[in-house]
Amino acid sequence: MSATIGKPECGLCREEGGIDQNLAKDLLYSMFNPYYREKGKIDLSEFIKKHLSNEELKQSFDMFSSLFNEILKNFSYVNTFWMDKIEDYRRARQKAWEEIKDMLKRGELRREDLSASDLVNYFYEEIVKDLMEEGYIEGVIERINRRVLLFSRQAEKLLGEKILQLSLRDLGNEDFGEHETEKEGMSVFLGYEMVEFDPFVHTFDMVDIQETLVKSALRDRELNIDEKDFVARRPKHAEKCVYVMLIDVSDSMRGKKIIGAIEAALALKNAIKRNSFDELHVVAFNHNVRRIKDNEILNLDARGRTDIGLALRKAREILRESRGSKIVFLITDGEPTSSYNPYLTPWRCAIKEAEGLRSVDAHLTIIMLGKDRKFLELCNRMAKASGKSHILFFADPLDLKRFFVRSYMKRSAGGGI
Repeated sequence: MSATIGKPECGLCREEGGIDQNLAKDLLYSMFNPYYREKGKIDLSEFIKKHLSNEELKQSFDMFSSLFNEILKNFSYVNTFWMDKIEDYRRARQKAWEEIKDMLKRGELRREDLSASDLVNYFYEEIVKDLMEEGYIEGVIERINRRVLLFSRQAEKLLGEKILQLSLRDLGNEDFGEHETEKEGMSVFLGYEMVEFDPFVHTFDMVDIQETLVKSALRDRELNIDEKDFVARRPKHAEKCVYVMLIDVSDSMRGKKIIGAIEAALALKNAIKRNSFDELHVVAFNHNVRRIKDNEILNLDARGRTDIGLALRKAREILRESRGSKIVFLITDGEPTSSYNPYLTPWRCAIKEAEGLRSVDAHLTIIMLGKDRKFLELCNRMAKASGKSHILFFADPLDLKRFFVRSYMKRSAGGGI
């Protein structure tokens, strides 16, 4: 019986013509986060150039390709003088994309030689079409001078895995899991305080051998250990954390800020999945507020005014019926510009609702994506009003995901972050 040995499949195109899940994940991430750049070893422009018929376009390819890619991607204004060139470029690009897929399928190109960022840059339309056929993109919304992709639940699952993978890069192997607190109770985490052994409360694993021997020796030099000599370590109480992440989706959050906030939500969501003990509630707010379902996080879009008071009130409502350590993350980039309460200014409303978090014993962490002096003053006043709070500033919103995952991985007193 003979066998034919061929080149291994590349990973982009399955035999049935679809897109391999791993590359789909990288392409989706490059579309979602254009600030992330992946390096490749092959110049993809050469594939397009050889299919061009317009000589001027070939000679000034870098200038025209950059312009035409932006036009085709975002429906920008098109000068009629360029129409022939654009059509030539589009045809060449389609042929190049099919050629690349075919070469990958035959094993003549390797996935690791290609940059997902460059693929998206040069073949945006073609990739969107393929990802729609695979069910990763549900549709495209056309707005003024830009397109907005609607990602599917399947895409959010893949990107959640990708973002968590990026967040864990260069972090240690710390355990995920339950959060220790200073409260007394039952758990597998032993504290430092010694107490008399109670067979109805403690297990023999909790017995401190050294202290037990010392106590027995002080009572009886022959070390005849009696049950009343047993000394146990008081266990720490372990309880779940209930997180509420408030994401500002007002106009000023467009671009890197909203991308960083979405990444943070997906990273924490996927980290928590490793431990079903905890809960995460994601809330998007501008001048309105709504709880976000799992498959809606990736499609958050920035528009509208900012009502921080409304967001904090929603967090309090969610936490009112929750049990465990309660933690509120407020991710915003500036002062509130709206108030749901007609009798309070946006500032007073935000401070009043921050104070209201005391009633549910919640810890407020304010994530600042802006550093305006007045904004910092407001954050300080909200932190003081809430009682349990701290403030963090991030110059680069894309660092948020690493902060959330690193913090979640630490066993911290009080179950907080």
